Amino acid sequence: MRQTGFEEVLLAVHDAVRDPALWPAALTLTADHLGAIGGMVTRHSHAIGHDFIVVGRLDPALAGLYLERHADNGYARAIRWMPEGDPVLASALWPKAEARRSALHAEILLPQRIENHIMLNYGSWSGGSGSGGIAFCLDARGAEASGEALSRFTRLAPHLRQALELASALQASRAAERGLATALDAAPHAVLLIDRTGRLRHANAAGEALLRLADGLRLLPEPGGPGRLSTELPGEARQLHRLIGRAVAAGLGGRMRVTRPSGEPGWPVLVTPLPGPMGEAGRPAVAVLAGGPDTPPETETLRAAFGLTHAEARVLRSIAAGAGVPGTAAALGLSAETVRSHLARCFDATGARSQAALAALVARLPGVRS
Repeated sequence: MRQTGFEEVLLAVHDAVRDPALWPAALTLTADHLGAIGGMVTRHSHAIGHDFIVVGRLDPALAGLYLERHADNGYARAIRWMPEGDPVLASALWPKAEARRSALHAEILLPQRIENHIMLNYGSWSGGSGSGGIAFCLDARGAEASGEALSRFTRLAPHLRQALELASALQASRAAERGLATALDAAPHAVLLIDRTGRLRHANAAGEALLRLADGLRLLPEPGGPGRLSTELPGEARQLHRLIGRAVAAGLGGRMRVTRPSGEPGWPVLVTPLPGPMGEAGRPAVAVLAGGPDTPPETETLRAAFGLTHAEARVLRSIAAGAGVPGTAAALGLSAETVRSHLARCFDATGARSQAALAALVARLPGVRS
């Protein structure tokens, strides 16, 4: 066990916030600073799959056994309803004599020579849904100097809570991004997620196929990543980057058509900002949607703007142009009943309540001809 300083511990903990794989090392450094034999971050929850434990210089196999058999113990029950405050000694929460008679002591504490531990409650994980926080384990020698360990832990406590808050926020953010990527993978049209610098962060299956064609839209190779989205024609590349920049800076989307050197009809492209914070360079900030070459750009814009199906967007385009239900049915080869069904969905999706309101709404979209 080596001596570690306060600043060294803080740097290690904040490194772990950025990279969760570094938590065991950060817990070990913190344990050394406190005079503990090891540390853990743990959460006990009633929800299946939400329990976890990360340990530093403790036995990982026994940590797994702890979660499996002993998560509901006297210490966890006692701290569950405590308000967030300073760290506490475990022996103040559960009488030593009672704890020593428990299976937790026999199977987890005794084999690791744990005589006592100091615990920091993390309120966001505690209450009716369970408990959780950070704890550091003391052997017999450490338990004799528990007052000093508790004093040092108290000084660290606000920084450790902040680290857990940041780690939880980043985990939720990463999960949301994974969920978004999964949803986009099912989209029939090409979808490319771009960060604020124009670099590709994710492409769905259709997007990957489009980029492999290298026919109009392509990636400019760059070190350390897939590359920067661009086009074959320099003028269109500048237009695309202006649209991405505007989406990032002002939250405004736009559309354009990208020329294909093969001579096939160009790609209709819609650039739209993504919801959520966009400050980090590596974070997806913009979605670039490219419709098939046989999809009229107006229809694709309407489909993407209001979350419509292709059929619904065609009906909306026709109704907004003043064709009415009978004219739309004749032009699209649909029954009047089908047109009315699609039209009802368009009203729901746009919030408009009349065909005139639909026309006015569509007229305000960029690139849709009246």
